[in-house]
Amino acid sequence: MAVTLWLGLWGLDRGTMWRDESATYQMARRTLPQIRDALGTVDAVHGLYYVLMHPLLALHSSEVTLRLPSVLAAVATTALVAALGCRLARPRVGLWAGLLYAATPVVTHYAQEGRSYALVAAGAAWATYLLVPAAGVGPRAGRADGSVPGSASLTSGFAVEADWADRPAPGPASVAGLAGRDAGPGPGTRVRSAVSVRGGVPRLARAASASGSRGRVTGWRWAAYGGVVAVTALLHVFAALMLAAHALTLLISRARRPVWQGWGIAAAGAVAAVVPLVVVARRQSAQLAWMRRPTPGRLWAVVEEFAGPSALVLAVNLLLITLALARPRWRSLTAVALPLICVPPVLLFALALHRPCFHERYLLFTLPGIPLLAAAGVDRLVAAVGSRLAVGVAGRQVRAVVRRRVRAAARRLVGAVVGRMAVAVAGRQVRTVVGRQIRALAVGVAGRRVQTVAARLLPAKVGRPRAASRRRVALGIDGLARAVAARLPAVGVGALPGAAAAPLARAATRRRAAARVDRFAGVDRLAGVVADRRRAVVGRRRAVVAVAAGVLAVGCAFVWQFPLHQLERQPLSRQDDLAALAAAVGRLTRPGEPVLYDPPKERRIAIAYPRPLAGPRDIALGTPGPASGTLYGVDVGPAELLRRLGGARSAWLIAADEPRVRPVKEAVLTGRFRLAYSLCLPGIRLEHYVRAGPAG
Repeated sequence: MAVTLWLGLWGLDRGTMWRDESATYQMARRTLPQIRDALGTVDAVHGLYYVLMHPLLALHSSEVTLRLPSVLAAVATTALVAALGCRLARPRVGLWAGLLYAATPVVTHYAQEGRSYALVAAGAAWATYLLVPAAGVGPRAGRADGSVPGSASLTSGFAVEADWADRPAPGPASVAGLAGRDAGPGPGTRVRSAVSVRGGVPRLARAASASGSRGRVTGWRWAAYGGVVAVTALLHVFAALMLAAHALTLLISRARRPVWQGWGIAAAGAVAAVVPLVVVARRQSAQLAWMRRPTPGRLWAVVEEFAGPSALVLAVNLLLITLALARPRWRSLTAVALPLICVPPVLLFALALHRPCFHERYLLFTLPGIPLLAAAGVDRLVAAVGSRLAVGVAGRQVRAVVRRRVRAAARRLVGAVVGRMAVAVAGRQVRTVVGRQIRALAVGVAGRRVQTVAARLLPAKVGRPRAASRRRVALGIDGLARAVAARLPAVGVGALPGAAAAPLARAATRRRAAARVDRFAGVDRLAGVVADRRRAVVGRRRAVVAVAAGVLAVGCAFVWQFPLHQLERQPLSRQDDLAALAAAVGRLTRPGEPVLYDPPKERRIAIAYPRPLAGPRDIALGTPGPASGTLYGVDVGPAELLRRLGGARSAWLIAADEPRVRPVKEAVLTGRFRLAYSLCLPGIRLEHYVRAGPAG
């Protein structure tokens, strides 16, 4: 939006108006009754635009005020194109599409023109934006095999998808058909069951088709859509051709009957509002008499004007559009943009074969389809390049993971071998120590028994040896305990005798090895988490790089076509320069000298810039435009013109430089005047006649 606003305001005041802008300037400055009277005879197709411009020019009548609404309309169109790209695809597609639209020279051309075409483009983009949620056209990305996730229909506004994870994220971009159904069917809702298959597994999907809040919301959306289409068509009647493009969008998207019914009612209301304008405009078709039947080359000229016009930019845009169509990544975007590009130009071309009316400015509202498809092509190209880069990065990551796994397996193998060796050595040591201690214990027990028996048999005076032997037995038992406690904890086994020590020692070794493996697994998990976070950071960086690369490409296209943008800010970019013509006539004529405009439409020079032509007299004007209900007024007849020229010794003729125009006033002048001076200016011929004989 900021880019379009800057481009629109840059050089907005060219210092001149051209012929169509002068029509807007003089019609919008009339009173509303005068505008109504004039629309009955001329320019009915621009009537609503004149009415909208009337209060603006009443506040301040200048060229900047005349063109400012078109600039704001171009800004709104850019925002809507970007919003369509975000809704039908992803945010970066919307960003690229908006920038591509803003950087197109033809957009700048009509953004700086005081006519209705920029407003028509904004209205058509708004109507298309409203169609997407009302019809349920959602953002779905095509798979590699060409299939689409979820159900087959992109416009099933009344069906629940088989897999809820396949639906786009809720928000402003969510479709109207999906709105409100997450909460399930409400009370009084009629539910029908359907079986949808995903991955060969049948799943039950329930679709609710009932009135309620969802129906009211959809109804309001269709009403808004119909109102926007009607207002846009009233701004220019050929904008109604967008309805055919939207119908094809619904057909491609396989819309269901409720969607067709809502769209049909909205479209019928819009057409009914435009029919009176069509009837009046048909009676005024003589205004298009300057047009000729188009040739197929005119269609290609429209493509060049909208997708270029530079040859390099045109080739790149066509290549990107071809890529977007050949391998569609966002099918819903293609279903919206492609009919908008193709259908209205073809229909207008067919109509022009019967009644000439083909001009690229009447098709400006179809232009948003080109940047949308081009942006989708850029997204497809970036995805292809990114997948190749990802394969290379994934290969390096796989090799690193394999190396880590091999090292971990080697550590586990070494630990297992060492554990088995430790178990064998510990088992032999335990058996040796336990055997010794058991033998010592047995000797001590036997000694105690011998001492007990001897104490009974021997006299009481033999007490000292008894105490010594008891100390030796006690020392033997303590030594056994200390030895077992010193040996067995080395392998994690309690003081257990016999053959049970070896299996327990092996189990303890396995536990130690498992602990070491767990520690290694923890290290691997930590490494995996770090790698995942690193991949996420790298992915975000790549996304930023991709967006920046797309923006840079659009910037390069703008720089490449910068001379064309500069040309749009110059008077030569229009068909004529009324300010320069008025200044030239003002310099050559003298105050009070007669001036004739042939045909009367050349009087627009004096209407647009009256100050340089305030001195000469317009002697052929009978009734001014506001009073006669015409654009340029009504001239007097030849007899009255000769009478008014009776006392004049010279006269100036401003004639259209068109070979098919037969100057009427020139024929009147050649009877009594001779041509003394002629000057060809852009679009007109300025001729000075002097009387051949005496005046009177």
